[in-house]
Amino acid sequence: MPLLHSTEASRLRYKIAQSLADMASSSFGQERVLTGSTSRGIADEYSDIEMMFYVDALPSYAEREQWLQTVGARDIVLDHEKPGEQEVWATFYIHDIWVEAGWRVLAAHEQDLSNLLAGNVTAHMSLMLAWITIYAVPLRSAGALARWQQLLTHYPETLPQKIIDSANEYWTQPQGFAIRWALLKRGEPMALTNRLLADIWLLLRILFAINHEWEPDWKWLRSESQRLTIKPDRLVERINDIFTKPLCEQIIADYLLLIRDTLMLVPPSYNMTRALINVRESLRAHGFEG
Repeated sequence: MPLLHSTEASRLRYKIAQSLADMASSSFGQERVLTGSTSRGIADEYSDIEMMFYVDALPSYAEREQWLQTVGARDIVLDHEKPGEQEVWATFYIHDIWVEAGWRVLAAHEQDLSNLLAGNVTAHMSLMLAWITIYAVPLRSAGALARWQQLLTHYPETLPQKIIDSANEYWTQPQGFAIRWALLKRGEPMALTNRLLADIWLLLRILFAINHEWEPDWKWLRSESQRLTIKPDRLVERINDIFTKPLCEQIIADYLLLIRDTLMLVPPSYNMTRALINVRESLRAHGFEG
C-alpha cells in the first residue's frame, strides 16, 4: 500500500479496493481512486471502503451491475442513471466490509475543482471535495489525480473572507447569543444543542479558512486539527466538553469563550470586531467575563 505507517485495517481495505478496481471494465475509466480513512491510512475495523471511478460517460446500469456480480458483491443498492446526471453510486458488502463506489463524469469533476480553486464555492460539503481529493490514493491513474492534487496545494485567497462573512451574518446581530441562554432556561436541550453545533461548525470553518486549509469531514477533527497552526488551546478537548457534559450555564459560557478565543486569532483585516464584542457582552451579562 502506498502509505507509510498505515493501519492493518487500511492495508486490508486497500487490497480489496485494488482488486475491485482491477476487475472493472474499461468503461469505468482510467482514473480510479481510493478515498476516505483508508486512503489516509487510519481505517479501523468500523471503516468502510470509499472509491471513485472518473469516467468520460457514466457506464450503464447493466455494466455496473455486471461488475458487482463479478466481484461477488452482496446487499447491493445500485443507482439508476438519469438524463443529465453526472454521478451515480453503488453501496454493497465485500468480505463483510461495506463499500461505497461512485462513478463521476471526469469533465464535471474538473469543473467542480475549477470552481473550488477560483473561490466560487463556500458550502462545507462542496469544499470537502478538495480535502477528499488531496488525500486520495490512485488505484489506477493516467496522471489526472496527481495533477488535481498539485492544483489543490493552492488555497483561494478570497475564500476566508467569504466564510467569515457568513459568520458575521449571525454573530453580529445584537441579540444573536441571547437565545442560547434562553433555550437553556426554557429546558429545550435539542434546540440549544442544534445551535451550539451550528456555531461550532462555523467556528471550525473560520479556523480552517484562516489557516488556508481545506475543510475536512468533521468526524476526523482530532487528527485534522493537528494541521492547524492557528487555533485556540485545547481546541478538540474544549469542543468535546461542550457536547459531552450536562448542559448548564457553564457550558454556554465555555462555548462562548471558545468562540471568543477563536475570534481573537482572526487577522484584523477580516473585521470580526462586532462579533467579538457581542460574545464578550453576552459573557459579561451572565457574569462570566470581566
